[in-house]
Amino acid sequence: MLALLAAAVYIIDPYYNYRAYDHRYKLDKIFSVPGVVKNYDYDAIVIGSSMTQNFNTDSFREELGQDTVKATLGGITGTEISALFKLAQDSGHAQTYYICIDNSVLSSGSTEQRFPEYLMDFNIFNDYKYFWGYEAWMRFIPLDLALLTADSLGIQLPERFDEARSIDLMGDWAYRYEFSADRVLKVYRESENGAAINVDMAGISRDVLANCESFVESLDLSRGDIVFFFPPYSSLLWYSNMQSGELELSLELKRHFMELVEGYDNVKVYDFQGADFTADLDNYMDMSHYSPEINDFMVSCFASGDYLADSSTLAETERRIRDNIQVLLSRYPEIEEIEK
Repeated sequence: MLALLAAAVYIIDPYYNYRAYDHRYKLDKIFSVPGVVKNYDYDAIVIGSSMTQNFNTDSFREELGQDTVKATLGGITGTEISALFKLAQDSGHAQTYYICIDNSVLSSGSTEQRFPEYLMDFNIFNDYKYFWGYEAWMRFIPLDLALLTADSLGIQLPERFDEARSIDLMGDWAYRYEFSADRVLKVYRESENGAAINVDMAGISRDVLANCESFVESLDLSRGDIVFFFPPYSSLLWYSNMQSGELELSLELKRHFMELVEGYDNVKVYDFQGADFTADLDNYMDMSHYSPEINDFMVSCFASGDYLADSSTLAETERRIRDNIQVLLSRYPEIEEIEK
């Protein structure tokens, strides 16, 4: 019986651990991402938090000529980024790696790793947890068989089922939210940190520079073309950091990261955090999360080289961040009233 169960899991393969089929099974970020990274056909990969989940992979194809896959997870930690990066390198598909650098990734030092270890390698001998696991048999196999049955019978399912099975759309969340200044200010008014889910600046401490160094040391920067990018949080987040006295330390952390990666010829860094649009809250749904149009803009910059950064550009970016805070306050004077 155990052998039959294991054979069924191997054949159905709901997590894509041995082969990846687009639009076949329901994708789950924890269980499906490792299999997609190992087995899908791509030449570029985006690794990061919810800041990367609304990237349109068609934009990478059109702007850069790259077949791109997303390996993303909300609130991703440095340990998880390192693990996905290594898995992608060992898989041998990608030539280019786009890695989102959230402030929390550099500062927190978190060692949390939510991806199951038995999915994060190529060793079949530890896959017994997959063959006889509760999640596979109780959650995913019944649903996937139902989806396959519907397909074979020609049953038209709601669009959300089709989107949930698309590797290109894996992790997309923008369709569930409104992007507007009214929403951002409402969330900011009602929440202690403006719902900046993946930017835990409260975790910054005297150990942040060491945490940053540990993160960079965990990455093998010798293989592939590596593109790091700092996502364009809204100016409201930087204003909040300034009010809490954390702005200078967060900028110092970025400077330190730049120093650590600058010696590699195959590494580029893009810094979008001083962009003018960050002062327009209509581009956001909270202090940090931006609309898909911003994701498309970043891809166009990867193609054109705009916002390419190094140590010599940091002072100008920091000046623009501070200038954008003032633009923000002039545009939304109620922010200072909320702070009071």
